[in-house]
Amino acid sequence: MNLFHPTPAPCRLIAIALALCTMPAQASTPCATLMGDQSVAAAVESRLRASSRIQADDIVVVVVSGMTELRGVARSNTQRLLAEQMARDTRGVDQLNNQLDVVDWVPLTDFARNAASRREGADRLRRVRSDTWITTTVENTLALSHGTDNCRIAVRTLDGVVVLQGVMTSPEARSTAVELVAGTYGVRSVDADALLVAGSANVR
Repeated sequence: MNLFHPTPAPCRLIAIALALCTMPAQASTPCATLMGDQSVAAAVESRLRASSRIQADDIVVVVVSGMTELRGVARSNTQRLLAEQMARDTRGVDQLNNQLDVVDWVPLTDFARNAASRREGADRLRRVRSDTWITTTVENTLALSHGTDNCRIAVRTLDGVVVLQGVMTSPEARSTAVELVAGTYGVRSVDADALLVAGSANVR
């Protein structure tokens, strides 16, 4: 069995997100499950690289016959576990094998310090994102998440502030959605006042 590293397909992922998220945010609805190893791998990679809490440049996602494997390097054990959590939360991931190594030592050589500096510079650049990019990425992230359990969350962004509107199935699903949005590159803050929970006093 040959393992391969599929090339991410951002255009396809954006199309998936838009298809899942164009209906009005009125009630929770089941979300489609991604089919095919390449689609699942691209979905996991897009979520990892959109997260400001994970340095995912050295993480490779391999999916073969439904088995998802994370390979490469995480910068801390916290990032390693967060990458695993995010991968498991992605629709289409049924089985996961986390093979990430942790490299968290202080760089000692000039080569290592220069590499660390380049990574930090790239990370700073990624934190500056347009409102359009943020909205599309947040829609994609929410649509691919098992934990949100809702593909009808309306998203809009103004100067890095993301406003969410919709009806969630539980407080846990609402918290998951807010956490995912807050951890996206470029997001300054999250306004979830209009993100309600089914059965609460505010939902009629």
